[in-house]
Amino acid sequence: MPIPASTFNIQAQLPALTPLEDAIAKAWLLKHQDDYDSAEFNVRVGSGVQIPDSSPDYMRLYARAATTKRCDIVVHKGTEATIVEVKIRIGGSALGQLLLYKKLLAKDHPEYTAVHLIAAGQTIEPDVQEAYDELGIPVELFPVSTTS
Repeated sequence: MPIPASTFNIQAQLPALTPLEDAIAKAWLLKHQDDYDSAEFNVRVGSGVQIPDSSPDYMRLYARAATTKRCDIVVHKGTEATIVEVKIRIGGSALGQLLLYKKLLAKDHPEYTAVHLIAAGQTIEPDVQEAYDELGIPVELFPVSTTS
């Protein structure tokens, strides 16, 4: 369920993120709180493994939760969505994740008129920035810490 942008200053740990990823995600959300209408976290996309229709509901729910892909953050602005992949160190794997998630999110939500991509992290691996640039995917770095 989306939360309104006015509540982007979240105190609780975000789901499925490590403490450092959580700090990066919160820094990103704070920076962009005026840019979007709402946000969702731990968004499942794709169909995952299909089990027989005769299976109990709890098994179908478990199979979906365990085998679908997971977007860290999806923010919304009107009819457009933006997927934010959060990594401590951004590399090529995040690029692949973002491209796949975009395809799956667009398929799951045909009501979106556009799906944009952003990588947020603390650092970026050598030699990968150019690939993000060529694909028009912004990379945002936040030198955050989990210690006070």
